Amino acid sequence: LQVLSQDETPFIYSLVFGEGVVNDATSVVLFNAIQNFDLGNINTTKLLNFIGSFLYLFSTSAIIGVA
Repeated sequence: LQVLSQDETPFIYSLVFGEGVVNDATSVVLFNAIQNFDLGNINTTKLLNFIGSFLYLFSTSAIIGVA
């Protein structure tokens, strides 16, 4: 964002800013999910739930980014 000027290229600036915000939010949510994940007590249901949550988060952030 330091390279782009908000006054000269507002559309590109908004796209780059929005993409950064979505990536940061996704990283925080994934970090919290992984931090709460107990590797000592893992089973198929928990693993599928984790993968489903990741895919949901990935697709939702992609849809928001495209929109």
